[in-house]
Amino acid sequence: MNSIADSVVDPANAVVPAARFRSLTAKQAMVTVVVVLVLSLLGSFFELFFAWHNTRDQVRAQASQMLDTVDGSAAEAAYQLSGELAHQVVSGLLGYDVVDRVELRDNFGDVQGQAARAREPDIFASLARSLFGDVTTYHRTLKRGRDSGPATEVGRLDLVLSPQAVAHSFFDLALVNAGLGLLRALAIVALVVGIFYTMITRPLVRLSQVVSQVDPDHPGARLIHALPGHAEDELGQLVGSLNAMLTSSQRGLNQRDRAQADLTALTHDLERRVAERTAELEAASNQIHSLNRQLKADNLRMGAELDVSRRIQQMILPTELELAQIKGLDVATFMEPASEVGGDYYDILQGVEGRLRIGIGDVTGHGLESGVVMLMTQSAVRTLVTSDENDSVRLLDVLNRTIYKNVERMGSDKNLTLALLDYRPEAPFEMAEGAAKNRVAGHLRVSGQHESVIVVRHGGVIELVDTMDLGLPIGLIDDMKEFIAEATILLHPGDTVVLYTDGITEAADSSHTLYGLDQLCDVISAHWQENAEAIKAAVVADVRRHIGAQTLYDDLTLIVLKQG
Repeated sequence: MNSIADSVVDPANAVVPAARFRSLTAKQAMVTVVVVLVLSLLGSFFELFFAWHNTRDQVRAQASQMLDTVDGSAAEAAYQLSGELAHQVVSGLLGYDVVDRVELRDNFGDVQGQAARAREPDIFASLARSLFGDVTTYHRTLKRGRDSGPATEVGRLDLVLSPQAVAHSFFDLALVNAGLGLLRALAIVALVVGIFYTMITRPLVRLSQVVSQVDPDHPGARLIHALPGHAEDELGQLVGSLNAMLTSSQRGLNQRDRAQADLTALTHDLERRVAERTAELEAASNQIHSLNRQLKADNLRMGAELDVSRRIQQMILPTELELAQIKGLDVATFMEPASEVGGDYYDILQGVEGRLRIGIGDVTGHGLESGVVMLMTQSAVRTLVTSDENDSVRLLDVLNRTIYKNVERMGSDKNLTLALLDYRPEAPFEMAEGAAKNRVAGHLRVSGQHESVIVVRHGGVIELVDTMDLGLPIGLIDDMKEFIAEATILLHPGDTVVLYTDGITEAADSSHTLYGLDQLCDVISAHWQENAEAIKAAVVADVRRHIGAQTLYDDLTLIVLKQG
């Protein structure tokens, strides 16, 4: 330490600008900058560029794979207009962490299912969107194949990925590349330091010995003396800069002490606020528990209401005694609701001289609201029939206006398909045995829009009576008189008429395959010689076999009429 001068170098004493470029420090800095920038920064840039391209390709492949995985289920959900199946599809896609939003629409543009994930934006959200925003949105047109002909478009599936989740792996890779770049830079610096060790490092070691004696708690209390022989070069300037830094550090420490005191005060204030917030959260938690208890009580009340409605619905159906009293027709019925209260309706009302009035309908949806519309329909039809209203056009018109006004008052959008059938037996008379098989035994007039009426003739021959042009759904519009028409079916001895709701034909198995009208006709045709109860039992058993363990999504209603 005796070689250190006693005087302090003035920081203002500096070499002229021309000398700076000839100094060893300048030469070392130039070499270091060139090597590090060329070898490290350019290398890291190209690695990140190719990694960015690879990540985008992987995102496209992953999105296509996810869409391919759910394509069949999504198409089926859109075709069936099944909200529950659509919910399963969108929930399955949302199970992928990279997915932000899923939306499934049918071919009418209505949303069957949608789900979205809420994410907290981070500091890299904008950068993630700029890097990957153009590869995060995907649309898949849903098509469903038919037995013959090309596939039909049934809807669309929209998939939106999270740029933040997509960019997460890329940022991790960028971090790794930055680390590797840092290691490369350190290696290069080590090489440069080794080269210039003898020229610069040794004098700096002597200077470091002096710097090590500086008191960290009071760096400005003792300044560094200049090195002999280096008063005018870079080392002399370094000593002056260090002295200026020590002085500045002392000022910074003084400011730190003051800031620490302020921070302590802020910490106490924060602790007070946290305590207040904790109390607020506890109060909110108590309120949530109270609401949960209230919700449980409301659920119990609604369950009781649904049970009462279900019992009322079952009570107004035709009884076995009523059906047994019908003469001339062998009648069997079946109904199973999809939930506590169904939306299907049927009734069989007896008149004079063997006349029967038969009604069958299907309210949109199921549950309590559909059950209420069904009850209103049953009451209105029974009232009109009891008043001996024979004009089918007038009967349906009055019924439609009644239901339309009631549904409007309820603030509901419910409506129902409804077919009314008027059966009258033909008066018997003597004829030859061969001609008796071909005589007309009864007349069946059909009016109103519902599913097709299935007529089974001798030998199991099937005839379908389309009701599409015989009316409109009840409660859809205020006035439907001009749309009501009537069709007449002549029944011979042994002929069978089958009425049903779409819960039968649209019953789906585990593969989402529908039971279908063709299968229903095949079962009826195979059992045409049996009585009405046997035909009903065969159809119900075959539908249950088709459904298997699947959930019943719609009400099942079946009426079998066999002419004596």
